[in-house]
Amino acid sequence: MSKLISYSFCLVVIALVAYAFSPRQQTDGQQVKLDLARLQINDLVRLDDRVIAVGERGTIIVSDDLGESWRETHGDDQLPVTLTGISSLGGDMLLAVGHDAVLMRSDDAGDTWEVTMQDQELGEPLLGAWSADGERIFAYGSFGKFFSSGDRGQSWQERELDIHGEHLNDMAGDGPRLQIMVGEMGLVLRSQDQGANWERIEPFYRGSLFGVAYLGEAVWVTYGMRGHVFVSRDDGENWSQVELPHRLPLYGHAQDASGLVIVGTGGAYVQISRTGELKDTGYLSGLGTLTSAVVLPGGELFVAGQRGLLQQDRGYLAVIGQ
Repeated sequence: MSKLISYSFCLVVIALVAYAFSPRQQTDGQQVKLDLARLQINDLVRLDDRVIAVGERGTIIVSDDLGESWRETHGDDQLPVTLTGISSLGGDMLLAVGHDAVLMRSDDAGDTWEVTMQDQELGEPLLGAWSADGERIFAYGSFGKFFSSGDRGQSWQERELDIHGEHLNDMAGDGPRLQIMVGEMGLVLRSQDQGANWERIEPFYRGSLFGVAYLGEAVWVTYGMRGHVFVSRDDGENWSQVELPHRLPLYGHAQDASGLVIVGTGGAYVQISRTGELKDTGYLSGLGTLTSAVVLPGGELFVAGQRGLLQQDRGYLAVIGQ
């Protein structure tokens, strides 16, 4: 475990086991006692010393003490729709996305939320959002759904892409210069005009790609099914595979100045340097599937996953599903 990342870290695993949990009484902004055995968290984001998590039935929880305590700022009594992703768009602005093509915006770092789009008839999930400047925002998701906003997420326009309905799983960018989206069946799209047009990169893998990250100096990393990790050092023109000793799906990543850590099934992790070189790979035993991660201010890694809650420096471990 000590090889996972060059800095010391602690690991938090928030339960990702039960699909549904019964509604509970909630007061916005008040500290709540969370039943980790019944709460599904799908994504995390960090703003300075704050960690925000989103999950099942509209759940949004906020911690201002690195996970020691949590308060719920949005719940199922407001909008009982599964939230699949949360993105920081600069300053205190956050965007949460989910099923029924839901888009929710917060301008106060997650304390309050406003629904800016929802399509209950569609019923299809959005999976993420990205912006270079917080003004023009892109949101993407299942079956090729792609939306853009030019007014900080107040209104949205659906966009048609020249694809065949593949799921769009992740997006990253080098500011306004270049953006890359990845998705189902090895789909990789690239834009060099701030998202106005998208070109399809020649397929180099036929399986699903779940994540993409920009590491700087024209270096990009994408990853997905069966332990596949690919690196491009020319802004996505060409990609080479990083050989791993396993074929486990990889679902999420955390990034800081030292590089990238990718996490996935069976507690698998992959560490990539800023230059795109493989630094380490292995398994975090007993943690099940890991799906998302953020790096905390002290360099610790905070991970959402399948089983229990572990923070090594706090001396407690709650494990569920045993």
